[in-house]
Amino acid sequence: MSEFVSYQALEAKIRARKRILLHPSEFRKLLELSNTNQILDYIFKKEAYKKFVDYSIKDMHRDDFEIVLEKAIVAEIEKMIGFMSGVYKDFFLCILQRYELHDLNLILRAVIKDELKDKISKYFIHSEKYSSIDFNKLLHARTIEEFTSLLKGSIYYATMISTNKDGILFREWHLEMKTSELYYSILIKKANKLDEADKKIATRLVGEKIDRLNIEWIYRAKKYYDVSNEEILIYSLGKGYKLSYTRMKNLCYTEDLEKFKLLANKYLNYTVFEANNDLLEKRLDKMLYEKSTKNASKIGNLLSYIVSLETIQEDIIAIIEGKRYDLPDIEIKKYLVSTSNI
Repeated sequence: MSEFVSYQALEAKIRARKRILLHPSEFRKLLELSNTNQILDYIFKKEAYKKFVDYSIKDMHRDDFEIVLEKAIVAEIEKMIGFMSGVYKDFFLCILQRYELHDLNLILRAVIKDELKDKISKYFIHSEKYSSIDFNKLLHARTIEEFTSLLKGSIYYATMISTNKDGILFREWHLEMKTSELYYSILIKKANKLDEADKKIATRLVGEKIDRLNIEWIYRAKKYYDVSNEEILIYSLGKGYKLSYTRMKNLCYTEDLEKFKLLANKYLNYTVFEANNDLLEKRLDKMLYEKSTKNASKIGNLLSYIVSLETIQEDIIAIIEGKRYDLPDIEIKKYLVSTSNI
């Protein structure tokens, strides 16, 4: 198979697509609107989003508009893949599998809780164009065994078959963590097959995403969950870019939370822990956003574009939720990641 990616065509395509997507420069306009319906109406008039809106805005809940934003991101990645072949196509197809995982977890939770699954499909965000999994069949699975059997041949099957059934029933998050670990390990392997210059950029950016997720997991596990240090390490995503296995182990086995924060800041070479940790998730997202958009070129431009889309999505949600709870604009701005000048 030939290895091909048309960066020139893709960069031109991205420039054109940005005109039909919401841009951070429009956030000031969103903040000037008086309610969530006006904000949703403004956003969903844009071509990139409106085709995914199939019912009245006034009937939308948070889950509904989040799904529209997620589907728009998936559509953008699908468009990129059309300009690729070989290992580049494989790498970006793997990126799409993160959205597949979202839908698999939805179905699995319904199977575990013996809930009706007839309305779940409206929350699907996976790529119908590129997914090889038959989600319609999965929707009819009644047991964990049946669900697992239907995943045979997929990357998820080995993880499902090796996971104790009682463990899944008792701790469904266990499986979500293990499948996430599997996903990122495969993504790194795919990145390592790219041309040397692109490999260096892709492994760094994926590694930085792993670092970001690991720090949040370890901190929350230590502060809020009854989980041993050993389990925290086991359920992490493995080493990333800045966080080697040794550093991960140091963080997981550090008993003092203040020492953990200092170590995390030092290892990441970025201040994610400040006096007030209420906005930790936003500072981690800010770190990832800044690192991905700095000096981006070739594959870095493509990955930066995806990170930007994800960040803008989170910022849109922050604005809508802020308006919903009547927060002053100055307070809402604290939750925005992709802009600091509105």
